[in-house]
Amino acid sequence: MERLTNAINKVETFISTCLLSAIVVLVFFSSLMRYLGHPINGADTIAASFFVWLIYIASDQVYRKDRHLGVDFFVQRVPERMGKIIAILVHLFILVFLLVVTYYGMVLTIENNGRILGDLPISYALVATAIPVGTILMSLTAVIKILRLIGELRNPVKTKIGVR
Repeated sequence: MERLTNAINKVETFISTCLLSAIVVLVFFSSLMRYLGHPINGADTIAASFFVWLIYIASDQVYRKDRHLGVDFFVQRVPERMGKIIAILVHLFILVFLLVVTYYGMVLTIENNGRILGDLPISYALVATAIPVGTILMSLTAVIKILRLIGELRNPVKTKIGVR
């Protein structure tokens, strides 16, 4: 499971880096060309589309690394075992939410298959596909987190101080 997570992380990091670089280049050259009197048609639409993909892919990276904002005031005040049980419940809730968003993201993608993206001859479904792809990646991350926490509950790590 660790190899799968590392492989997904490398691919997501590469794609995120490429998308962010493309957004910066597109916006810069679009602004420059507009200033020079020769605007690039559709550059802002493409940059916004890349940004949607970047948001969903980077969200999985942030979730995997536990970098999302969180309120842990109560969790810090309960025993460690109870904190892990609460974390499992939270990740289960997140997983259910992600699966619902995945379903509706697929519906949105299918319904917008014939819709054109702005002035470009590109289907809006290519942008909408970012929703189910991103939420499936986050769902996989949630399942991995839940399985790890269950494993930690079943096999607590013993330290010099006691059971962790």
